[in-house]
Amino acid sequence: MSDTNPRQPSDPAPAEPEGGDAACWLDRVCAACGAIQDTAPFDRCQRCGADAEDR
Repeated sequence: MSDTNPRQPSDPAPAEPEGGDAACWLDRVCAACGAIQDTAPFDRCQRCGADAEDR
């Protein structure tokens, strides 16, 4: 059986792809219930109805 992988054991592992969500979603979190809102800034929580001013 021949090895078709040209990578040697001493080669560094391939880098993980970058991406994903924004680093901070704090401006979308309701302080009253912890729900993540669809938009930022928001006026009223979609789940519990708390005012964003109460944050």
